Amino acid sequence: EEDDMSSEKARSLRRKLIEKSKKEFRKGCYDAYDMMVDKGERVISESNRKEIEKAINRMTALFLLEEQYERCKFIQEFAAQHLPGFQITPDPNLEKELSI
Repeated sequence: EEDDMSSEKARSLRRKLIEKSKKEFRKGCYDAYDMMVDKGERVISESNRKEIEKAINRMTALFLLEEQYERCKFIQEFAAQHLPGFQITPDPNLEKELSI
């Protein structure tokens, strides 16, 4: 019975950590979006291009899931203007990660 209690506590803690991680990811996406809006091209010069592209793919996937189409449109225009040659590919694993 004690093992059941501790494994339930472990599951509960794991769920809380996952939920906290998801909230932080969402907040990070919205914060990054705001930086793109506020800083424009400076966001690119202050960061690694590959990391920015990965972030844009994950942000786009999140905003599509949340039906934030105006944000998706802005990101698409931002990428076209500031990241020539980059093709946005929304991260296909994100929905699964967020549904855990």
